[in-house]
Parts: sequence; C-alpha cells; structure tokens
Amino acid sequence: MTLSSTQFPELAGQFGDRVAVHSSAGSRTYRELDAAADVLAARIRGERVALLADAGIEAVQAVLATVKAGATCVPLDPQQSTKQLADIISHTDPALILTDDSQAKAAQRLAEGRPVLSITAAEPNDSPATPDSINSDLLTHALAFADRLGLTAEDRIPIIARSAFDIAAPDLFAALLTGASLHVINPYQSPPSTVLGDLAASQATVLHCTAALLRVFLVQMASGAPAPEPRSIVVRGEELTDAEAVAVARRFPGAELINGFGPDDDRGAEPAEAEVLLRAHPTVRHAAVVADLDRLTGYVTSPGPQGAEPRELLGYLHRTLPDYAVPGQIVVLPRLPVDSDGKLDVSRLPAPQPAAADEPDESPLAALWCEVLDRKTAHRDDHFFACGGDSAKVMHLLNHIRTQLGATVSMPAFLADPTLANLRKLVT
Repeated sequence: MTLSSTQFPELAGQFGDRVAVHSSAGSRTYRELDAAADVLAARIRGERVALLADAGIEAVQAVLATVKAGATCVPLDPQQSTKQLADIISHTDPALILTDDSQAKAAQRLAEGRPVLSITAAEPNDSPATPDSINSDLLTHALAFADRLGLTAEDRIPIIARSAFDIAAPDLFAALLTGASLHVINPYQSPPSTVLGDLAASQATVLHCTAALLRVFLVQMASGAPAPEPRSIVVRGEELTDAEAVAVARRFPGAELINGFGPDDDRGAEPAEAEVLLRAHPTVRHAAVVADLDRLTGYVTSPGPQGAEPRELLGYLHRTLPDYAVPGQIVVLPRLPVDSDGKLDVSRLPAPQPAAADEPDESPLAALWCEVLDRKTAHRDDHFFACGGDSAKVMHLLNHIRTQLGATVSMPAFLADPTLANLRKLVT
C-alpha cells in the first residue's frame, strides 16, 4: 500500500478537534497530533530509527512521525536488559534513537555515537519532512483491520501497551486512518486489577488483546470487576477454547468475537522480530527464523557451554511478541548452513521434528492439575487451555494450590505460559 504524504494532514483537517489519542497524562486532538508529528518528522534522518519510550502519547507521536519521515521504526522495549537492547540496536543499525524523558539516560547509554533525539524537543519552526510516499506493510494490515471491524470516527480503541514496542501496531493506524480515538493504557502504571476499569471508563468499543490477557479479564469479571461494553473483541494469535468463547459471549453480550486474528485474517507471520530478539538472547550466537505456510520455525546456535534451551527461548519470545509472531518450535543446531556466498541456505535447514512425549508427572501438583481438568494423566508440556481448561478452572486450580500445597501463584504469571512445566516453576 502507498500512502500519500498529504493524507495525514487531510485527515487532521477533517477530524480537527476530535481526540486522536489520550492517556492518563492527557490527550491530543488530531490537529495537535499531526502538527507535533510533523515537527518531529522534520528532524528524523535515515531509513531506520530506533524508538525507546514508555507507552503513552509521546510514543504514538514518534511512531507517526517516523512514518511521515518515510523511515522504518525499530521499537525497543525498556523492560529488556541493556545487553538485549544493545544487541538489537547492533543488528538493526538505526540512524538515530528517538526517546522520551523517562528513557533518555538509557538511550544515551545505548547510542554508541548515534544521535539521540527527544520526542518533545523539536522546535516548532522546523520544516516538516515530505516524502513522496510512505510504503508500509503495517499500514496495509491496519486498513485491513479497520475494514474487518468497520471502524468509524465514533470508535474508541484501547492499546494496552507496556512500551513503544507494543504501540507500533496496526491498532494505531487503524484508528488514525478512520478518525477513531486511541486510549493508551500502560499496565506497568495501571495495576492489572484496574485495567478493566480503565477500559470501562474510556468506553472502549473495540478490545484487541491476546488470549492470555482476555483470560485475566474473564477471571476478574467473575470476581465482580467493572467491565467495558465493546461491540467487537479481537483475540490475536492463539485462539480461545470453545468454553472460553462461551464465557466471552456471556460476559460481553452482543460483542462480536474475532478469535485467533492472525495469518488467516490478512496478517501473515513475520520472522524478522523473532529473529532479532533471538539473536539478542545471551544463550544464542546465531539465529534464523523461517516461515513455511504461515508457520514459523526458529533455528539457533549457542556460543558456548551454556547451551540454548528451546523452552526458555520460546517463553522469552512470548513475553515480548504476540502469539502469532512466536515460532511454533525452536531447533538448536551446532551451526547454521550457509551457501558459497555466506548466506543462510534455507534448503539445508532440518525440518522440525515432533516433540517426544515425556513421562507422566505424578507429583501432587500434577494430581491437582488432573483433578481440575478431569484428566487421568498429566505431562510437563501440557497446556492448560488445550487440555480443556477455562478461566473459571484457572481460579479453581490456583485456589487448590494455595489451600492444599500452601503456595500462592500469580495468575498473570501462570497465564503468560499456562503449561504444567511453568506452573511447577512458579510453585517451587
């Protein structure tokens, strides 16, 4: 898709004083956001720009300014370690780093000679950049997303984002290209128990989130938490089980459920993000992620005796990426095959093999797992929801663990990786 350089100003003129984005720190109208993004875009140089910022209006401004400048945005997650961020910057080699006040010192430490540009420090008299056109697959997906949901200027769309990493998503442009209002919620600033209340207070009409987060919401609503009344609920990546879909219909009457939004909904699996993040992991020397019929497979090599562990790497990716962007399997190799030019030879990569079934787990914890799920056996790789679990059973399981084993397990920590193996780690 090609977006003309005049289209954003035209939209800003059309929607004028309508609120484009708001957060706990304030709001910006379409006209204000467009003007601020123009000022910042005038100072952006280079084809690739890194963005290190907390979730908020400034991050939205920066993403829009980068697109206006015709550059590619490399969003960075402040929750990652300095080494991980440094490795990502090294591999992507951005021309400069955009940052906000909260991350300015960290950006300076990571810059290594690159210019660091404050999102709010640009002078109003800077001339805006005017590329002939803006080419971005992200915008294509955004318009497909907006069309699929029938978004209009009356919609209010929340972005539940930890950082600029999560903000650089189709939701942003789907809203801004249709005149809708964005509401940025930072779960690190808003306790999980209040996020539902924030969604209700913002009168969110569309809720777009992962299956894991929606499970948290369902459990909270079962405990009496206030809830929004969206007309559409979009679950990206992993699909909800049939039982969970029924629970969504009961808790959100009248809302359309789009379950497992991903490759089949015009949003193909892209290997680039997972590949960059794998290379940044301390147990990985080289990494490659390849796509085959919308399935991603990761291949890694290890730098030394501290070998790469596929389960650890998959958990690491799941904490940062949406489910659809995480490889289904990671294969550890002694080296990656290359051709005579030193480039990856995909044809020589081994096909992933089905994981071997492990021995049944007969621990007291596994017995509680089986009791709640009405199963005879449990294995360490079992996935709670794939085994018939739902949000109500999560509560039963965690209550049993507390009363019978004397251990308290954080529900979000379990839902981030709802396997028996992860639960064993949380209990011990």
